[in-house]
Amino acid sequence: MKKTVLFLLKMGLSLGILGFLLYQASQSRDEHGERLLFQLWQNPKDWGALGLGFLFSFLAVFFTIGRWWYLMRIQGVRVGFWETLRVGYIGYLFNLAPMGIVGGDLLKAWLILGKRRGETPMVLASVLVDRLMGLYALFFLASLAILGMGVLNDPGTSSLLYTLSVAVLAAWGIGTVLWLGMFAYPWYRSRLLQVPEKAKGTWREIPGKIVRAVWMYRHKPWSVAGVLLSSLGIHALFAISIYFIATGLWKEHPTFWQHGYISPTSMSTSAIPLPFGPYEAVLDLFYKDVTGKAGLGLMVALAYRIICLLIASLGVLFYFLSRDEVQQTLAEEQNGAMVP
Repeated sequence: MKKTVLFLLKMGLSLGILGFLLYQASQSRDEHGERLLFQLWQNPKDWGALGLGFLFSFLAVFFTIGRWWYLMRIQGVRVGFWETLRVGYIGYLFNLAPMGIVGGDLLKAWLILGKRRGETPMVLASVLVDRLMGLYALFFLASLAILGMGVLNDPGTSSLLYTLSVAVLAAWGIGTVLWLGMFAYPWYRSRLLQVPEKAKGTWREIPGKIVRAVWMYRHKPWSVAGVLLSSLGIHALFAISIYFIATGLWKEHPTFWQHGYISPTSMSTSAIPLPFGPYEAVLDLFYKDVTGKAGLGLMVALAYRIICLLIASLGVLFYFLSRDEVQQTLAEEQNGAMVP
């Protein structure tokens, strides 16, 4: 019952945000008084640019799954790349679908574990670090773009863009301190993670084991640095994808370099646990700030969502090929049996 109510609240809030953005877009007009939504429908599309947008998003998702595979290999988890790819696309599919049953990250970790239950802490640690590394890289890339382009010192920078830029830089700074703290202090020795002897062998051991597994990355600094660089490259691919989508839809849009901070800053709002809405809202704010027109960013964001669904079609294929395995996992989670 609680899951159903939470799901309905999330969907209601997401639909409310999208409804408001669509209303704004419907009222927005160009310099000739023509509605932008009608203009989008009538104007010829650059299908070559849209195809490049799909290609760069596909590559970004592919390398994201490869990053997770590499993080597991660092932990000593012997898993093949093809198996990781199969499970990764299934997880990507469930992350996109607001089913409210199980998160894509938890599902893919559970599917990878299979008969590897003895490697539970290592797999969960790889999922955690993969998610945190991706989020940190978003702020890192956006901060590099903001500083490199001199956004804060540009007199033409609007108050909205200035505020968002300062927030991104602050998030990057806080993230850097947290990462240094994570690898500088042996958290696994904390009293909060110590388990009484009588509780050994139960789920209460799991948090401490995961922290110890995360600590293992400290001994592979060059590997972690490589993962960070690959994460920056992945988000750069997403930014390039958004730029080509915008090029394919509109003649008027932010520049290639402006997407260096527009895309990662907007995507960082995906950390908010809503099926959709925050990303579309922030991207539309950025586009409106640059072009002065509401609705352009929303259309680009919706086109990007469609591309994500096309990529997730691979997840659909893998889902049906592994349907029994996935359904068993979902049933175990629903019955409260997904505590490794």
